Amino acid sequence: MKNKLIRNISILLSTLLITQTLLTGCGNKNNSAKVSSNIEDLKVDENGKINGLMYEKGLPLVDKGDYEFSIFVDNSTPLEGQFMWQLLENQTNVKVNVQQNDYAIASEKYGLALSSGDYADVIAGWLISGNDILKYGVDMGVFIPLEEYIEKYAPNIQKVLDIPGVREEMTAPDGHIYSIPYVDKAPKVHFNPFINQKWLDNLGLKMPTTTEEFREVLREFKAKDANGNGNLNDEIPFSADPNHRNLGRLAGWFGIPMTSGGFSLDEEGKLKFVANTEEYKKFVEYMASLNAEGLIDPEYFTQDRPTWRGKGDKNLYGVSVAYWSEDFKKVPLGEVPDYKPLPVLKGPNVDNPSWIPESDSIIVRRSQMVITDKAKNPEVIIRWFDNLYEVDNSFQSKYGPFGITTEKIGENHYKLYDRAKLDPEENEKYSFDNIFCQALPRNIPIDIIQEEENPKLYDEKKDTDELYEPYLLPKMKSYWVTEEYAAKLAEYSKAISDHISKKTAEWVSGQADINKEWDSYCKQLEKLGLKEYIRINKELVGEN
Repeated sequence: MKNKLIRNISILLSTLLITQTLLTGCGNKNNSAKVSSNIEDLKVDENGKINGLMYEKGLPLVDKGDYEFSIFVDNSTPLEGQFMWQLLENQTNVKVNVQQNDYAIASEKYGLALSSGDYADVIAGWLISGNDILKYGVDMGVFIPLEEYIEKYAPNIQKVLDIPGVREEMTAPDGHIYSIPYVDKAPKVHFNPFINQKWLDNLGLKMPTTTEEFREVLREFKAKDANGNGNLNDEIPFSADPNHRNLGRLAGWFGIPMTSGGFSLDEEGKLKFVANTEEYKKFVEYMASLNAEGLIDPEYFTQDRPTWRGKGDKNLYGVSVAYWSEDFKKVPLGEVPDYKPLPVLKGPNVDNPSWIPESDSIIVRRSQMVITDKAKNPEVIIRWFDNLYEVDNSFQSKYGPFGITTEKIGENHYKLYDRAKLDPEENEKYSFDNIFCQALPRNIPIDIIQEEENPKLYDEKKDTDELYEPYLLPKMKSYWVTEEYAAKLAEYSKAISDHISKKTAEWVSGQADINKEWDSYCKQLEKLGLKEYIRINKELVGEN
């Protein structure tokens, strides 16, 4: 198993390097003479067009064939079936050249493209971090400020920006806004383990509540025909969404739930670094011991999302980390999922297992889309996104087209049709993942009225929030880094986060021994600037 994991990792890295293609910008095809990226230069002519290209008001935005832009986004479903792109093009006359890859590959390409200087007009999705906004926006000017374009040309985006607290969240330390706000209702717990209740029932097992009970359940899943297909060797006891394994938060089983940057909160809700603690070491040792018994997916650190989902659809998982279980195991219409949220487990000698929530029921995503300095006529791009932010368009981009899967009842009032009435082919065609690049931002107001013709029998996220509520720490404070600290913190953050994730993966997968390397791992954290990293983070959240 160890050799297989090493070989898979080597193949993956080689493939990423060999298949690397740059994120090239397209710009507008026929208007190079009319290009303007300075908002003060934009004037309305006698035809109602701004600098002869974009109509000042209404739709379409431009004449057909006059403008296109490129967008690089992480997405893993085929573009051909995503009806929203054609709908938006029909409305705006703007053609969008979509460049998409699965998140892991997209992340690699994103970093390489920014380093090379050859990138798309727009970068969007889950690829961009707050540190990237500071580095490539505030510091380098690769991402351009958007607030004046929003104020002048994007009333729908402006409304979202004017929601109390949103503008403050979006404004970088230099006073500019580099991304459009994406405000959404959100569960408190996003990516957590789901356990196969049907497998538990098949084997007469109880829901585990401790890490050792969990180990025993995983052993039973592996040793017995839990899925009932007659094959004793196909069950995979534990796996995870490759893009969101959330190993750090699982460390909450040992009392120290952790962000990717190595931080947690103490009893008083104050920031503390935990990736070098004995509790974290014990958690990693525990996960490594599960792997040594063959209880963790052999492709845990190497598979892409389609592979992970494919195995789930074959009913091979006993437990998997996911946003919800339908991400990896489709639920027949009118049925309850086979999976239930796994409780927050209690590790040995742990009095207070805990979990870090991702939101306070509402979330402001501030790095979901940026326009780069490659873009010509960014005012057109802003208005294109403002049209996506029309509630009708945003609603359809999430739930499917009016008249097929949804219906508009009135202002901010919509209905979801019973999908059982669709044939299987249509139901797949208009599924959540297939109708649009769901990593893109949108605007579905918090106060929207949403009826369901056939409400779900079971709400996984509501159940998860209720189950995890007693174990939830306060939400981590969000903050921008001041210009004084931006470059230093970006450097520390990347180096330290990469070191933590690399060594954790090696230890859990069995490529290295944590007991032999723990001291050198901790010393390397110090060499990477850990003390200064902690000091800056504490100062930025107001704890110094």
